[in-house]
Amino acid sequence: MREDVRELRARAAEAWAAAMGDATSCALAKDGRSHPAGKFHEGRTAALGELLRACPTDAAGETIVALAASLGDRWAARALPGGGDRDWETYRSGGVEALR
Repeated sequence: MREDVRELRARAAEAWAAAMGDATSCALAKDGRSHPAGKFHEGRTAALGELLRACPTDAAGETIVALAASLGDRWAARALPGGGDRDWETYRSGGVEALR
């Protein structure tokens, strides 16, 4: 099951790279441009990475599901920086969706 999470994270990172093309999220943000699709996949990648770091190597499927649910609740309740602009909301949405 942990390998499944690793694979999901790899796919999320690939989708993020495809959405961003040759630009980085930080470069777009500094330029004042919004890229919701990129931020969504960035959030997915970040949340699944957080889940992998929280999972013991030998974690059973039920443990991983419980950790994902707990992290999903934390991501959903997390206060958004910047007053909750669209990019941050989309980033959080990607993370919450990935964990649920």
